[in-house]
Order: sequence, then C-alpha cells, then structure tokens
Amino acid sequence: MIGAKHKGDGDDFEALADINVTPLVDVFLVLLVIFMITAPVIKTAIEMGLPTAQTAAPDPSQGITVKVLPDRTIWIDEERVSAQAFPERFQAIWKNAGEDPAAKAPVFLAADEGVPYGDVMYVLDELRAAGVDDLGMLTKKEGSGGR
Repeated sequence: MIGAKHKGDGDDFEALADINVTPLVDVFLVLLVIFMITAPVIKTAIEMGLPTAQTAAPDPSQGITVKVLPDRTIWIDEERVSAQAFPERFQAIWKNAGEDPAAKAPVFLAADEGVPYGDVMYVLDELRAAGVDDLGMLTKKEGSGGR
C-alpha cells in the first residue's frame, strides 16, 4: 500500500508523515530559470499619451530621450528628475556625451498630450540652452492603437 508502512505486529498500518518536496523544488527551479532569462529583457515603460502624426518615424534608441509627463516630472532616458533639477542633470549628461557637437547623439523630446504647452517650452528652452542642435519630437503614427 502506498503512503503507509507496516508496523510489523499484526494488521496495523501507520501513515507516513514525510512530505515529498522534489516536485516543489523542481517547480521553483523552473521559475528561477524563467526569471533569470526574462529579467534582463524586461524594460520599464512609461505610459504616455503621445500626439499622433502622419509622418512619425524617428528611432529614439539612437539618442537621448527626454519625456515630459502630466505630473510635471521629466525623464531623461530611464532617470526621473524634477522640473527644477532638469537643467543641471541634463547638462551633466549632455557634457558626458562628448565635446564635438556633430558627434553627439540626437535628443528626442516626448511630451504627453496632457502636458501644458508652457512646460514643453520650458524643457525645449533648457535643451537649447544646453547646446542641443539635433532635436526630434516623438509622436505616435496615426492609426496606431498602442501608446
């Protein structure tokens, strides 16, 4: 009989109290492998309601992306900064990009549809003050369903 052992003195059986943890360990090892493989692939995404345009086509992976959100926070690539700290932090990043303006990567500005125009102009003015010449505005292509 599975799950019981014979005591040896008659027909009495005693239930086994041992738990087989092998299947549990197998499941945890499989989950560990899945997380180890997917963790580097996962990239945090910031939900934005970009305006649409017929000619939307820039590739922001080739430069620095500056995102302006409706809560007045600004993201420089994957780093969140306040509006007050933006000029100083961006200039530090921009200076590390190199001395030759022609060799520097382009800067892409993305602003949510709900961001006031004055906030976008503030960021644009600070980018120009930092010496950015190659500036692109990010939009989503008309007819694309995702944000």
